[in-house]
Amino acid sequence: MENKNTAVIGTGWFGRAHTRVLNEISNLKAVCDINTKLAKELARSYDINCYANHKEMIKNESLDAVSIVLPPKIMPTIAQDLAEEGIDVLIEKPMGIELEPVKKLLPLEKKVRITCGFIELFNPVVSRAKKVLPEIGEILNVSSRRIGRFPRRWWNLGVILDLGVHEIYLQQFILGPAVKSFGTVDYFNDPDKKFEDAAFIILEFENGKHSFIELNWLTPIKFRRMTIYGSDGVLEIDYSTQELRRIYSSDGDQQIKYEVTSQPYIFDEPLKRELNAFLYAKDNPVPLSEGIKSLKIALNILNQNP
Repeated sequence: MENKNTAVIGTGWFGRAHTRVLNEISNLKAVCDINTKLAKELARSYDINCYANHKEMIKNESLDAVSIVLPPKIMPTIAQDLAEEGIDVLIEKPMGIELEPVKKLLPLEKKVRITCGFIELFNPVVSRAKKVLPEIGEILNVSSRRIGRFPRRWWNLGVILDLGVHEIYLQQFILGPAVKSFGTVDYFNDPDKKFEDAAFIILEFENGKHSFIELNWLTPIKFRRMTIYGSDGVLEIDYSTQELRRIYSSDGDQQIKYEVTSQPYIFDEPLKRELNAFLYAKDNPVPLSEGIKSLKIALNILNQNP
């Protein structure tokens, strides 16, 4: 398969990660950022072109696909400019901070591939957990915890759009469509109560199951974990270590047997899996329409907490 011509818009720490991976798996042509100092430094290290304006990049480069790794507020507009020129787009989560600008992109999916950047879906531990779900019987409920210190960058949003949208998407991947959502938020470091730094979310699904999500930017220790409770056992997922722990009764009685499997992060990087699927998979791995469902739930919870 012929490598595609690619570029990255946004040269922050995660934009640099996209640049590194796309340089390995495609013909990386350019980076773009209004911070010309960062863009020039990154472009120089990969011997590619750099731009301060994405429209100039579109005009001067022959591109097949672009990663957009920018503050969510401006991503929908830039994605539209690219898609209208026939360029496939990966939009990092949460794709936007309002629903309507993102929904305006839906008609363009008939013309190009628009992929939502839910990286945890490509974490190998999630694939392994999905395969062994039958071992724990009927799923009773799911609980997720995504906590830690404040993020490295500031995009004028709170924990629900930054962290929670990951778990909202993944829990629907496990349990199916969510039909109701409830949440409460706290503001420990924002006296103006504009951006929440802690939240608790409950989702209700079409199948009648429920799930729980705990989020914060407050704790000195970082957790990225999901626990799936079944009638015959439990699955514990650690996204950071890619460790999957299966806990089940060994004889149907009170004795418990533990089985632990793990895979080093370096051997199967989720970002590389995600970008490979975006560029080369036959079907769109995370269509915009699917990403919008999770964004809608996140925004609904925020609207419950004005």
